[in-house]
Amino acid sequence: MNDLEGAESVHGMVRAFSNEERCREILESMTWPDGPTCPKCGSRRHSTLRDRDMGGKERPGVRNCLDCGKRYTVTSHTPMHSTKLPLSKWLTAIWMILQSDKGISSVRLAQLIGISQKTAWRMGHAIRLMMAPGRPLDGIVEADIALVGGAPRKDPSDPDARRGKQGDTSKKAVLVAVERPGSRDPDDPDDGPKASGTPMAGRSSEDVAEAFEGRISSDAHLMTDAGTSFSAPGSGFAAHDTVVHGAMEFSRGIVSANGAEGFTDRIRRTVVGVFHHIDPLHAPRYFDEVGWRWGQRRADGTVTRKTRKGRVRAVPKWERISIVGQMRKLLARAVGCEGRRTRAGGFMALCVSSPFGL
Repeated sequence: MNDLEGAESVHGMVRAFSNEERCREILESMTWPDGPTCPKCGSRRHSTLRDRDMGGKERPGVRNCLDCGKRYTVTSHTPMHSTKLPLSKWLTAIWMILQSDKGISSVRLAQLIGISQKTAWRMGHAIRLMMAPGRPLDGIVEADIALVGGAPRKDPSDPDARRGKQGDTSKKAVLVAVERPGSRDPDDPDDGPKASGTPMAGRSSEDVAEAFEGRISSDAHLMTDAGTSFSAPGSGFAAHDTVVHGAMEFSRGIVSANGAEGFTDRIRRTVVGVFHHIDPLHAPRYFDEVGWRWGQRRADGTVTRKTRKGRVRAVPKWERISIVGQMRKLLARAVGCEGRRTRAGGFMALCVSSPFGL
């Protein structure tokens, strides 16, 4: 796309998003890769209405569906629905978030694009709606329970907080799951690493089973540690193997949960280093962003590495997907992901669903 040529750099991004009309064309080409599509019925038959620049009364980019009669633009039923911000600020915010290694805080985003912190905070959550997992994890899936939050402290009012483990804690439990690359379908062009994080009310078997529901396919081969919370839920999958960390067993052949623990570290570094504090109400969207960023890389051959014991082994070499490529993937999922500002100035998701039938 000529309008995005060189947009991998800051100078190229500024040049590409400097004109509002060009931003609309970029947004339309990425959101509608197969041409303008009605968000209500999915029809591609439309007529373009005359906008104010052409002597008409409509705002730029309005189309009329010839099948259902709905009028729509490229932002209809997307996180940018009814936005009053210029599209250039939206595209710049998306570029900034995707370009960063671990995310960007609302304070910093507001400074960079020239808006208020509250607006930047809501923009960030609107963009995260498009980062929600598109399908359940399958193939070989590693799972683990992470504790996210402040430093552990004793809580006399909740003596069962740790359920028999050492000490008490006020941290929140999160189920992390990682799909191993290549374990689902080697011919899948998007078969890179995929991961998700799901907040849980507790760490019981019932909480784990509820977190598994709809997020991991029942045909998956589940791999976890030997925690009792995984025993009953694990029986619902095609296979369930465990490693016993208490016996200093961290891998056994192909069986390990090291990938899930690596994703746990990424969540902790992102929360502590970028956002500092996240509200449990909005935590799922923050975890979706971490999971999205985890998956934006593809294998590019192998490279040899030395272990701490001096053994040489071949490991996959990962290459990060370009920022423009990430924007295309993200905006292609925009229709059907819609949010609104609450009366108290917060943010709520209206739908993260199929594009049509809204």
